[in-house]
Amino acid sequence: MNEKNQNQETKKNELYPTNGEVTFLMPNTNTLAKLKDAKVGATLTSSYRTKEEWVALKDKPQKCFFLGMKEAYDENEKVYYLAKLHDGKNPFVAGQTVLVQSLTSVPIGQGVQITCTGLSGSGTRQIPMFEVAQLGINLFENQGDE
Repeated sequence: MNEKNQNQETKKNELYPTNGEVTFLMPNTNTLAKLKDAKVGATLTSSYRTKEEWVALKDKPQKCFFLGMKEAYDENEKVYYLAKLHDGKNPFVAGQTVLVQSLTSVPIGQGVQITCTGLSGSGTRQIPMFEVAQLGINLFENQGDE
C-alpha cells in the first residue's frame, strides 16, 4: 500500500473532529427546566398506510400535503415508489400503484384531497382505487399570510 492510500485509510477510520473530540452546545439550566414541562407537538414518526387502512376510509376524503416520492426496492431489487404525505397530524407513506401514479405530476408541497373509492379486481388481486384532487394550497407558495 502506498503512502497516499495509507493516509486515506487513516482518515476514513478517524472521527471528525480530530481525535474523537465532539463539541456540544449546552442549554442553560432555565431551558433544561422548561424541557421537562414542554408539550408534545405533532408526531414526526411516519407510517405506511396499508390497503386495509385506505379501504376503511372509503368515501371519506383525506386532505394531505404531498411531500414527494420515495424510491424503494423490492426483494428482487426492482425499484418502486412511495408517495410521502402529511395529513396535518401524521406523516405517512403510501405505495398503492393507482395513488402513486395519480400523484406523479403533482408539485411537492401541494395540498391534495384523496378519496378511496373502493376496490377493483377479485380475490387476492384486489387493488384500491382513488380519486385525487389538488387543493388551493401549497406549502411553498405565499398564501397571503405575512
